[in-house]
Formats: sequence, structure tokens, C-alpha cells
Amino acid sequence: FKGVYKDLQSTIATDASGKNIIGPTGQTVFMKFNYPSIGYTFQPGDAIYEDINNDGNINYQDIVYLGNSMPKYTGGFGTSLSHKGQWKFTAFFTYRYKFDLVNGTKINTTNMYGFDNQSTATLSRWRKDGDITDMPRAMYRTGYNWLGSDRYVEDASYLRFRTATVRYTAAKKLVQKLKLKNLSAYISVENLYTWTNYTGQDPEVSVRGSDPFRVAIDYSYTPPVKTVTLGITASF
Repeated sequence: FKGVYKDLQSTIATDASGKNIIGPTGQTVFMKFNYPSIGYTFQPGDAIYEDINNDGNINYQDIVYLGNSMPKYTGGFGTSLSHKGQWKFTAFFTYRYKFDLVNGTKINTTNMYGFDNQSTATLSRWRKDGDITDMPRAMYRTGYNWLGSDRYVEDASYLRFRTATVRYTAAKKLVQKLKLKNLSAYISVENLYTWTNYTGQDPEVSVRGSDPFRVAIDYSYTPPVKTVTLGITASF
């Protein structure tokens, strides 16, 4: 995705050297989508897709690799600290690194293709010749402004502070005074914070299906909730 055609002049097809492509009769050639099967001619306000082979036609020959929904690294780590045998702190983190995700919610809320609610980002859409924006024009049930492209693929690498627990174990004198064998109290918090550059609701999206080339798509399902648990344990 290279932006939006600002005017008619910008839709003229160019070759690898940047010169305008001229037709067999000397006519100006404009960028097309999947000619001759579909043959749509791009208009001002349409999305610009990179013409990889510089032939003035956006089709299967312009498909490129955009990422991988299988993380390069995934895992977790934690730590445990104690003080005087009474206080104990434990923490655990999980992560994914080099994990590419299709932001399906962004597709649905910026396509301006139907009557569904749209993101406020569409307020910056192209409206007239000369508008410079990265948001294509609105087109009801037509056009190719929301094709799969790197506009919707994001690096969803993240580090999540999964759990933290602080536990206090009562001293033996107090335990004996209360006629108990042991006594402790704790507070535990889950899903404290997530560090990520992903712009969607939650980067922790599962890859579904059995196809080895399947991709992870985020439709903004309910993310993990933050929970706080207080507890007391005692034995007689």
C-alpha cells in the first residue's frame, strides 16, 4: 500500500524508470486492476498498490510476502524473590517476537464499503482532487480500496506482564498463639500490562485452522481481563 491517488495525473502508469507508459496508438495508459479479467481503471482517491513489475496492471504478479503469523520466538519467563522467609514475590511474563497479524477490525472499520459503523480515521478520507491523505475515498459496494496489503498487516510482537503475586507468611509465634499450623495471605494480579506497538485491541491472537499457510486475523474479540485476587490460607 503506497497511499492514495491525489488526482488524475497521479494515476498514470509509469515504467521502472519512472516514465509514463504509452499505449500502442500513443494514448496515455492509466493504472488498472487485474486487466483484462476485471480491467478496473484506478481513479483519483483510490488506494495505490505498488506495481512490482511496472507494467501498469495490479494483479497476481504484484503479490509480495508481507509477514508470518508464526512467531519467530514465543515463550515466557519469571522470577521469585523472598525476604526473611515471610515475604515472597513472584512474577511471570509471556511474549511473542516477530509475529505478524492481520488487523481485521481495521479492515472492517475503514473500508467504507457498506453501511456498517466506521472508525473516526475515515474522517480524513480523500474527498476532492489534490487531497493528500492515506485514507482512500468512500465507495459503496464497489472499488478495490481495501484489498489485502501491508496497510492491514502489523507486527504484533508483545511482552505481557502475565501475573504478579505477593505472599506474606505469618511468624511462628503468631501462628502458635492462634493455635494454627500455618497462616498466610496473598494478593495476585493477572494481566497487568502489555508492551506492544500493535494498534489493535489485543496482540495475543491465535492462528486458527489446519492450513500450514494460515494467518492470524484480529477481529477484536474480548481481550484477557485484568483480575485481582485476595486470599488467606490457614491450616489447623
